[in-house]
Amino acid sequence: MVSTHTEAASGPTPDLLARAFNAAPNGFVLVNEAGAIVAANEALFQMFGYPPDGLLNTSVDRLLPDALRPEHAALRASFHARPEPRPMGAGRVLFARHADGHDFPVEIGLNPLPSAQGLLVLASVVDISERIGLESAFRGMFDGSPYGQLIIDDAGSIMMANRVLAASLGYTPSALKGQALDMLLPERYRQRHGALMASYRRTGESRMMGQGRDLTALHADGTELPVEIGLSRVRWEKKLSTLVVITDISVRKRLELELRQVNADLQEFTYVASHDLRSPLRGIADLIEWIETDLGPEQSADVRRNLDRVKQRIQRMDRLIDDLLRYARAGRADTEFRQVNLQTLVSDILELQPPPEGFTVTLALDVPSMQAARTPLETVLRNLLSNAVKHHDRAQGHIQVRASTDDNHCQIEVEDDGPGIPVQARERVFKLFQTLTATERGGSGIGLALTKRLVEVHGGSIEVISPVKDGRGACFRFRWPRFQRRTSDEQA
Repeated sequence: MVSTHTEAASGPTPDLLARAFNAAPNGFVLVNEAGAIVAANEALFQMFGYPPDGLLNTSVDRLLPDALRPEHAALRASFHARPEPRPMGAGRVLFARHADGHDFPVEIGLNPLPSAQGLLVLASVVDISERIGLESAFRGMFDGSPYGQLIIDDAGSIMMANRVLAASLGYTPSALKGQALDMLLPERYRQRHGALMASYRRTGESRMMGQGRDLTALHADGTELPVEIGLSRVRWEKKLSTLVVITDISVRKRLELELRQVNADLQEFTYVASHDLRSPLRGIADLIEWIETDLGPEQSADVRRNLDRVKQRIQRMDRLIDDLLRYARAGRADTEFRQVNLQTLVSDILELQPPPEGFTVTLALDVPSMQAARTPLETVLRNLLSNAVKHHDRAQGHIQVRASTDDNHCQIEVEDDGPGIPVQARERVFKLFQTLTATERGGSGIGLALTKRLVEVHGGSIEVISPVKDGRGACFRFRWPRFQRRTSDEQA
């Protein structure tokens, strides 16, 4: 106990200091005024690839790249003229020379040490190759990101901006560097922006900014564009900063607005069709019945035929109104998902709606069950099977229903051996009120438009291939999601 107390009172022994110097995880080298290496620790020898004591009494210039050696003597003299602890080459990336000849980035700190041999310089050396590599990788991802990004310091200045962000707002990345973030904000946001960012920095949680509000950024030309903004706290250039991800959603907003307008127009139209057309249509039907009653049983064959034709047209108009209402309702996705077996689903359709005599249906539906909205999927398949029969030009025909799966979708094909679809009709076959042939009677031209709307509103796509074989046949191929997907407006 006495010896320990005595050592503590007198301070660490030279042997203890030497062992601590050699065991330090960072490289240390002690250099005299002439630039010769007086001592170095184990970490420095390993860093530079030299054997123990392989550098002693040699010039420190051995550790420098060739291009830096001529000016190093002047730099040493400058330090000895004003000996004070400081980093070497502040603000620049320094490089050192390995024993095998390659250069690597380092950080160097200088400390003067007076000694019996004169003023020595203790240089601490840290290999920052890994850090530089990570920074380079980050810069590559930052600059190459398809999303607009910038990094701001806690004073609100832009430290770095990528090309996508700068281009979307009408600037170059260099023009934004060092500017206040406020220049990208509309005037009405600036007053409260500082308080909002201060509040965010206190929590530091990664999150979306301004959720539930329409955010806009200010373009260089003074116009505003709608954006989504994500915030994350990061450490950059040795200090805490904020990474801001800015996504231009002007195209999405425009499409959403157009879609809302189309749906609103469609709903208004179907409301008019349902109420303002159906009421007089029923009135006409009543008038026809009264005329038949007034004419009595003695009416001529021509009159009876004409009255029957009027009633048929009234029925067709009534069905058209029903089809329009179904088409409008198809604009809203069915959210009642359940496990659907495709083989069972198609078999049920064929049982309730069997093909006419002379037609055969082949099924190749050996695919796993999937999570799907059964009713719209059933409607699509029923329409396609019905069309394959209705538009066939022969008393006998063959229909094939096939399915296959990938990671996310089930691909279903309904193929027939009918006359096919004319080239000029292929572009308009899915449009509202379009029939497959100019001579078709009795159809409303809504079936395939309804089919396409149902497929797309539930996240799928549909196409037609025709002819299929020997100049005949049509194949309707559609993709339907296999798994239930959460949309952004659904609540947890």
